[in-house]
Amino acid sequence: MIVAACGGGTPEPRDEAAATAEAKQKGRDTDKTVFDDLIQTQDRARAVEGVTMAAKAATDAAVEQQTGGEPAGQQD
Repeated sequence: MIVAACGGGTPEPRDEAAATAEAKQKGRDTDKTVFDDLIQTQDRARAVEGVTMAAKAATDAAVEQQTGGEPAGQQD
């Protein structure tokens, strides 16, 4: 009777097809590996890369505008 009272509910069923599709979208064969922490770090870095490149493009455009339209490093 004590053992029966300690049991937890059943875990939520996992949608394996969705997990596999998400892994393939990220360029992986499976969604579970021993390197999950490292892979998650890489995924976060890839997500931030677009923001960083947009900031770089804005900075490059501002530099070109200030230098009269010449690319940086090309002035005489």
